[in-house]
Amino acid sequence: MTDRAIEAVRDNWTARAAAYNDFYERYAQDKREAWRAVCDKALHAAFPDRVEPLRVLDVGTGTGFLSTLLAELGHEVTAVDPSPAMLDYAREEARRRGVEIEFAGHGGHDVRDVAGAGGFDLVSARYVLWTLPDPVRALRAWRDVLAPGGALLLADGVWHTWGLDARRVLASLRPGADHRYLAKIVRDYAKIGRATPNWAGLTAAKAENLLRSAGFDPGDRVDHLLPEYAHPSSAAFHLRTARPRTEH
Repeated sequence: MTDRAIEAVRDNWTARAAAYNDFYERYAQDKREAWRAVCDKALHAAFPDRVEPLRVLDVGTGTGFLSTLLAELGHEVTAVDPSPAMLDYAREEARRRGVEIEFAGHGGHDVRDVAGAGGFDLVSARYVLWTLPDPVRALRAWRDVLAPGGALLLADGVWHTWGLDARRVLASLRPGADHRYLAKIVRDYAKIGRATPNWAGLTAAKAENLLRSAGFDPGDRVDHLLPEYAHPSSAAFHLRTARPRTEH
């Protein structure tokens, strides 16, 4: 069942790739700059003595939003996504922004093949964990590709509740809005809602429980570093750094 669920999620995001890319092409530049600044601050806090670039694995890169930011900060980025369509957009975004990124077609559950010798200093995942059919399995794979002293930068939130979706449906009825929103959310739920245990999204407490189950110390939340205007709209949001737990 899990493999079929993983394929369903991949196919769903492939179908949504063009619309997802259009959204990020309209994403305000000031919000992008805010994300770049908060990533820089969070990584300096997580690696205070580090002077050389980090080796980064960006999981579920989508159209390349986070991977290009990290590359612009000077880090050596490998970006993976299971959707070929998403990767095509991400490659174009990297080319447009003039950054070098290594791309590979891997999902969140199967990243071990891209680690290479020495592993990664950082695994980043922005709005990915909630989409995964087996999040603990994925987190364990991410933990396994981290080099000693490595860290995870995780951003997620609560995306679908009756209240949130009702407000979005009402907003979609306004003149000029996307009147197809209700049909789209019903379609998405039918395709992957029951395949993803965290379809509603992840509260900070749920994310902490998943991290602990996968062998991470949940670490510190750093979402306070991101300006309110750059938070996801209508979602409870959390951003944190975490490290593999040391067993004694």
